[in-house]
Amino acid sequence: MIRDTPLNQQLPSRRHRKRQLPRRILAATAAVLVAAGLASACNSQATGTNDGADGPPVKGGNLTVRIAQDPGSLDAVKNTNAGVSYISHEVFEQLVTIDKNYQPQPVLAESYQKSDDGLAFTFTLRQGVTFSDGTPLKAADVVASLKYWVENGSYAGSLKPVLKDVTAKDDATVEVSLKRPFNLIALMAASAGSEIHKAADIAASGPTGIPNDRIVGTGPYKVKSWTRGQQIVLERNTNYKPPKGPSSGYAGAKRAFLDTITYKIVADEDAVLNGLKTGLWDVAEPSHDQYDQIKSDAQLKIKVEAAANVQYVALNHNSGSIFSKPQARDAMNMLIDKKAIMAAQGVPELTQPSNGAFATLTNKNLYSDAGKAKWEQNDPEQAKQMFAAAGLRPDQTIRMITTDEFPQFKDALLVIQNQLKKIGIKSSIESYDFATLMGRKNNKPNSWDVLALMDDGNPPVPSYTDNVNGLDNSGYPRDKLAPLLEAYDRAKTPEEAKKAVDAIQGFTSQNLPTITLYMAKNYVAHRPNVGGYDGWGMEFADVWIKK
Repeated sequence: MIRDTPLNQQLPSRRHRKRQLPRRILAATAAVLVAAGLASACNSQATGTNDGADGPPVKGGNLTVRIAQDPGSLDAVKNTNAGVSYISHEVFEQLVTIDKNYQPQPVLAESYQKSDDGLAFTFTLRQGVTFSDGTPLKAADVVASLKYWVENGSYAGSLKPVLKDVTAKDDATVEVSLKRPFNLIALMAASAGSEIHKAADIAASGPTGIPNDRIVGTGPYKVKSWTRGQQIVLERNTNYKPPKGPSSGYAGAKRAFLDTITYKIVADEDAVLNGLKTGLWDVAEPSHDQYDQIKSDAQLKIKVEAAANVQYVALNHNSGSIFSKPQARDAMNMLIDKKAIMAAQGVPELTQPSNGAFATLTNKNLYSDAGKAKWEQNDPEQAKQMFAAAGLRPDQTIRMITTDEFPQFKDALLVIQNQLKKIGIKSSIESYDFATLMGRKNNKPNSWDVLALMDDGNPPVPSYTDNVNGLDNSGYPRDKLAPLLEAYDRAKTPEEAKKAVDAIQGFTSQNLPTITLYMAKNYVAHRPNVGGYDGWGMEFADVWIKK
């Protein structure tokens, strides 16, 4: 789902559950596609309204949703934990966002135009839109919000060096000018941080973001109350003016059937299942370990997302690591049995092969199988010979590190360690809290060889992935990668974009900044009294409580 910060900055702030993967908003949460068909993203398997299956919609009532932590702030630019992305989509709107087919659609923009040279985007705002406090939406609010996003949002980091200016041509027209072509619409649609605030609220922001007493949006719900560490309650925004078209993904007209949405803050993952069974909450994201129990309970329902996170191991390209040598990187790829690692996760419905790609199979415009043949290689004896040819000494230890925040990372390294042992290669595994892990990686770049983490399988553009850019500051040939990324940004047709993606994926496969292991899916569980829920992340603007 949509995310707004790189994973290697994001893990500490997301929910930490056994085997539970952080949702990317899209990440959600959710996912992303390219504007004009140049980028894509994905969300849940089931999308669209469920009016027919759940009976006629019912207005009124309260939906209770369990979240793992208090988001602290609803400023999605400076606060990137999962709870922010969940709630902000109910309260705020963007100029453009994605529909159920993962295509960017105007929301606060009535329309937008891209100049022939790709250096300017002009947005015409919808008329009559107001914030929940009755203040009219104006171009000045959009300009302030987008500048705030670019200046402070890590997801907009790839846009920052390309951006020339954001200006208001009049109260209803905004122009974004660029220094070179860039896939702006896809990035905007993907980022909760591109949501629109009042200019005055942006001006009041501080180190932790926009103050919570100034959380005012144009979305279908608004904040009613917030009891720190306990719950957040939203209520219907009576000033909401929906865009045209039926509700679809995050786009289209939202119907706001519910009087209120109550987010209960409960950190204990063991309480999730009991809470669903007893009705303490109507919707929750349980751990992977609870999947089979929930699936077997006739009173509970499951929605599995089609989108996924990429589980991978990064290989250290710095000179102090054996993996600075291409032969060693190829040897590790040849050794790792990716399917065995995927099978070790224990829930087949929540995994799928990555095929070496940086995007999921459902992310149609960004998925490429250009590296599939290399990814499928698996010959331990040949890998042993390749390691020897790379100069790996018999007494040398391959040093593997990860975070203990997510057990599945260490599980993968244990499988790899066993595979190394079988061909006579020593290895070690060290697991840290996330901050210590990043300190080890950044401050002692020659002290490790393999790093296990995950990345978003639904990037808005190829450059926004660890699988493409790698995690190291030396060794990876970015001077050769840069022209390939620029070719993608210059693409004027889906065919040109696909050709560029294939070239990028081929380059990644050749140089192996990472080795993708498998794609890991997420799921949501809910009680049978929930109507209209289509599995689109934690989006409830069209959900109702059955009578």
